[in-house]
Amino acid sequence: MSSLANTCPSCLQPVGNKPFYKCENIPVNSVILCHTEDQAITLNRGDISLVYCHACGFIFNMLYDQNQCVYNQKYEETQTHSNVFNIFNHELASHLLESYQLRNKTILEIGCGKGDFLNLICNMGNNNGIGYDPSYVAERAVTATNNKVTIYNQFFPDNYDGPETDCIICKMTLEHIPNVHDFLRQIHKSIATGRKPIIFFQVPNTGPILEESRFWDIYYEHCSYFTRESLATLFQQNGFQVLDISGGYDRQYLMIEAVPMHNHFAKKVTVDPLFSVTSQVESFVTAIQKYIPDWQNLLYAWHDQNKIVILWGGGSKAVAFLTTLKISSEVHSVVDINPHKQNKYLPGTGHRVIEPKELISIQPDIILAMNPVYIAEIQDHLHLLKIECELFPLSNESMAQNLHS
Repeated sequence: MSSLANTCPSCLQPVGNKPFYKCENIPVNSVILCHTEDQAITLNRGDISLVYCHACGFIFNMLYDQNQCVYNQKYEETQTHSNVFNIFNHELASHLLESYQLRNKTILEIGCGKGDFLNLICNMGNNNGIGYDPSYVAERAVTATNNKVTIYNQFFPDNYDGPETDCIICKMTLEHIPNVHDFLRQIHKSIATGRKPIIFFQVPNTGPILEESRFWDIYYEHCSYFTRESLATLFQQNGFQVLDISGGYDRQYLMIEAVPMHNHFAKKVTVDPLFSVTSQVESFVTAIQKYIPDWQNLLYAWHDQNKIVILWGGGSKAVAFLTTLKISSEVHSVVDINPHKQNKYLPGTGHRVIEPKELISIQPDIILAMNPVYIAEIQDHLHLLKIECELFPLSNESMAQNLHS
């Protein structure tokens, strides 16, 4: 259990520990590579119990145990096998390079994964790069210009003593950190007095998750959930001046740009009364009680009609979707374009992850796109394979239309 179960890990204010959402017995790792079905099914399990802070709007899993999650070279988070994602990454790197004159500079990325974005921004701007991530696999690294990127296969150290940096990047990592207040303080402490590197963080956007009741975007590794208000508050309270907060990738991400303020830590930040967050939480609680059984009924109905159902996308969304609904044989298998996931097994349910060309022999009736942002890309794959089937985006609206058709 989190050591801050009765205290907000972001603003450190007391919180009630009455959860608004629970999900029990789910895999503690959703993108770990499982080489056998048995390994996937017997993976360690944990519980989710989400509470939210009325003071800052931060949401967290009060039952999260960081010792349960495994982050190593079998942790397969890579998204760069998708052209859609690569375009997003390229545009993001261009924005940072042009907005902050990040050329011939030193860039630090905390939680850099396989180093794809760090190498990209260093190649594009002729920058030096330093990265930290326990899932880093050197054999898969993309080489930066003149080998100017060094990545360490470890967590970001508590007492960083490396080169001074001009930009600190942290993409899709903060949501994995339970004690976010301490983590931001640690980063601020690592910056020498007088230095003002650009700080860029990217996290999942909790607003649409609540608004659209996307239970498949809630999983064990993500112990921390941010709204615009809570993200701004976290940075301001820990000595950073927020320059901009924006959304991206079809509202799936929140991105914050900031600079450190030395010798100044705001004790309290005035934010909106959080009516919107409270309303979103209340709406989510009501809607989820209907959507989960409706999804189960739809999948049961398709199964009874002998329809072959495939999920496209073998990542965290698929794991959360299947384990939350307790679905097994109702879904035939899972497709993923990442070759490192193919012929592995999905954590929790043991569904085999297949490559797209296997669909030719399977001839599915229905494909559910785990991330609607990839619909056009999936259609292109299906067209090349000459697969004719129904393709639906994973959304409660799509489910409702199919359930009542």
